[in-house]
Amino acid sequence: MLDEKVFFSQVIQGHLTAALAEEKAVRRLKGIKGDIEPLHRMRVALRRLKTVLSDLKDVMSRRQLQVPLEGVKALLGILGHARDMDTKIEFLEALAVAPHAKAYAAGIREIMEELEEDRAEVQPKILKAFDRARREQAFRLLERLHPDLEAADITLDEWAKNRVTVRLEKMLRWEPYVKKPRREKELHQMRIAAKNLRYCLENLEALYGRQVLPYVKAAMDVQASLGEVHNYDVWLGLLGILRASAGRSNRFSEALRFLRRECETSRAKAYADFLELWQAQKRARVWGKLDRFADT
Repeated sequence: MLDEKVFFSQVIQGHLTAALAEEKAVRRLKGIKGDIEPLHRMRVALRRLKTVLSDLKDVMSRRQLQVPLEGVKALLGILGHARDMDTKIEFLEALAVAPHAKAYAAGIREIMEELEEDRAEVQPKILKAFDRARREQAFRLLERLHPDLEAADITLDEWAKNRVTVRLEKMLRWEPYVKKPRREKELHQMRIAAKNLRYCLENLEALYGRQVLPYVKAAMDVQASLGEVHNYDVWLGLLGILRASAGRSNRFSEALRFLRRECETSRAKAYADFLELWQAQKRARVWGKLDRFADT
C-alpha cells in the first residue's frame, strides 16, 4: 500500500493540477459559443478535490481546511451554474434541428437566445470566483496541505475504508424513495450521494487498484441515471417560470408547451431506466459486496 504522504500528494495535488490546467480556457469562455468541455473537466477535478477535502474533516483541523475547502466550494457553485446553462443551451440547439421539433424550431431558438443572454452574465462571476480564490490563497494552501493520519491515530487503510462506509451509508439512506418517482428532492439527494461515493472510490483507486473499479462504475451508473431524472425535473421547473413570465410571442409559448411534453415523457423514461438499474444492482448485491470490502 502507498505511503500516506505519497497518496495524499497524488490525490490532492493531482486534482488541483488538473483543475488549474483548464483555468485559461475557462476564463476565455463566452458561454456556449466556445468549447464548454474545459469547464466540465475543471468542475470534475474540483469535485474530486472537494470530496477528499471533506473526507479529511475528521483528521484535520477546521483551520487547516476552511480556506481551501471554501475556495473550492465557491468555484464549484458558479461553475455548476454555468455548466447547467451550457448543457441546456446545447440540448436546445440539438432539439431545434430535430425533425419532430421542426414546427417549434423558431420558438425553441427564442428560448435558447434568452438562456444565452443569462449565461453571458455568469462569466464575470466565474472570473471573480477565480480571483477571490487566488486572493485568499486557497490554491497555495492546497499545495501545502499534508494530512497526518498518524497524529490522528488511524492508518491509511482504516481511514479509507471508513470513508467508503460513510459514503455508502449516505447513499443508501435514500433507498426508501427509490420506488417513489415524484419524490424529486430525495432522488436528487441520492444522486449527490452516489456522486460523492463515486469520487471517494476514484480517489482510493491508487490504494486498492482494480478492486474498487466495479463499485466506481456502479456508483457512476446511479449518478448518471438519477442525473437524467434530475435534469428533466430542473427543465420542468424552468419551463414553469418561463411560462409565468409576460410578453412572450406565440412561437415562444408553443415551444414551451412542446418542451413540457418532451420533458415529461423523457423524465418518465429516465426514471424507469433508473429503477431497472437499481433493481439489477440489488440482485447482484453490489452494495452489500462494497460494504463487506470496507469492513475487511
